[in-house]
Amino acid sequence: MIDLPSSTHVSLRRAPLAGCLAAILCLATPAAAVAATSWTVNTCDETNAGSGTTGSLRYAAANAISGDTIDMSTLTCSTISLTTGAVTFAQANITLNGPGKNALTIESSDDRVLYHVTSTPTGTLYVNDLTVANGYLHPGLGTTARGGCIFSYGKVSLSHVGVRACRAVSVGAPVCGGGIYAKTGIFAKYSDVTGNTASNSGANANGGGGGIFTYGYAVLGNSTLSGNSAPTGAGGGLRAFRDVQTIASTISGNTAQWGGGLYAQDNLSSASDTFVLLNSTVSGNLATLRVGGAQTNAGTIHVYNSTVAFNTAGSATGYGSRHYAPGFTISDQGAYYTDPSYFQLKVVKLQSSIFSNNAYANPVATPDDIGVAKFTSNSLNSTPTSGEDNLAFATTIIGLPNTLTRGVCPQLEPLRNNGGVTQTHALFVGSPAIDAGNIFATGLSPFDQRSAPYARVSGAAADIGAYEVQQGDGIFVNGFDAPPSCI
Repeated sequence: MIDLPSSTHVSLRRAPLAGCLAAILCLATPAAAVAATSWTVNTCDETNAGSGTTGSLRYAAANAISGDTIDMSTLTCSTISLTTGAVTFAQANITLNGPGKNALTIESSDDRVLYHVTSTPTGTLYVNDLTVANGYLHPGLGTTARGGCIFSYGKVSLSHVGVRACRAVSVGAPVCGGGIYAKTGIFAKYSDVTGNTASNSGANANGGGGGIFTYGYAVLGNSTLSGNSAPTGAGGGLRAFRDVQTIASTISGNTAQWGGGLYAQDNLSSASDTFVLLNSTVSGNLATLRVGGAQTNAGTIHVYNSTVAFNTAGSATGYGSRHYAPGFTISDQGAYYTDPSYFQLKVVKLQSSIFSNNAYANPVATPDDIGVAKFTSNSLNSTPTSGEDNLAFATTIIGLPNTLTRGVCPQLEPLRNNGGVTQTHALFVGSPAIDAGNIFATGLSPFDQRSAPYARVSGAAADIGAYEVQQGDGIFVNGFDAPPSCI
């Protein structure tokens, strides 16, 4: 179980990984989020009506001040349907509390759902215990579409929230965030961002972030990004320009042109950015062009006790690339300073992780699980990599003899609910990943992706990947069952 911070970004760039992750996992909601006034929503009527501190959601949004809380937790109705536009929040910091993710849905059909127009980039829209759905943003010709359901000029913080079936559509302009546009940062814990789309046509068909788009940083904990799409852009699940920290989460079934699951890349300042994948699964994502699973050019990259599998990409060619892998690609663009007096290489550490069953679809199914992409002839394709006990079934990456075991199939079961709040790939009985990992990540989390009570070490040693076989598990194999294969 984790508890992500609700307002303060915990930088991973200037402190040791263990200390930074401990801060991320343990911080509680800060005092800044405590409301000065609580506004009670007592109706699912969308009109602006009320008296005192009680009334509709629009009434509370129009009258609250920064730091207040809007309380919908006592509503007995299940749906607030918006027919006159998004609910607008001008406060720097505002908190919405619902009765539960499955108990209340705020939906729209011809606009966004929540519109946070704070002029303060550090301001935060806090959303807890509810679902937003069915937003449809479609601005005029040549206008960028940002956030199909949730828009914020500052940050968005989600706790036990669903964001589903939202669309942002533009013509002749970029589109940024089918589900969520959070300009300066996004936090999400115990939340699901599913089935959202960011699409455009005509000139400037770019952007992306089918589920989430941010020019800032992203922190995901015990959350799921699945079934999101950015058919003309990058990052089907998430597109972020700064630090990305994915902890005990699953990124699955997302689609984009580039980076089907995660696209964490800023070509201007990525040397100072950090990409973390801890106790997480990136599975079954598709890129119609390159990198089905995750792509990053961050200066510091940590992948610990994670599984990157069954991702597909259409092609690995073009744009001066030496090598894009369909599973996980480290791109060297922008990850170091070009000033000859100050030179910084990437720092890449892989610990006890699985890269397997990732493949190109064109011209034929060809396995390739992890790689380094070189953008230009004068850029350095130099990625000093450390770590141990990783498995990659197929890769052409060089320089990893002490980090990666090649050609070993980890025998992964299908992605499904194996306990916990996110789906995982269990290990087939007899998998070479069982008891073959290391305990480095136990200092970061004592549990596997499923969180408590699923111990990270249950047996002679930690298993490789996001899933740990528990010694108390009853494993029965039919004599006719063959172990799962690799491409």
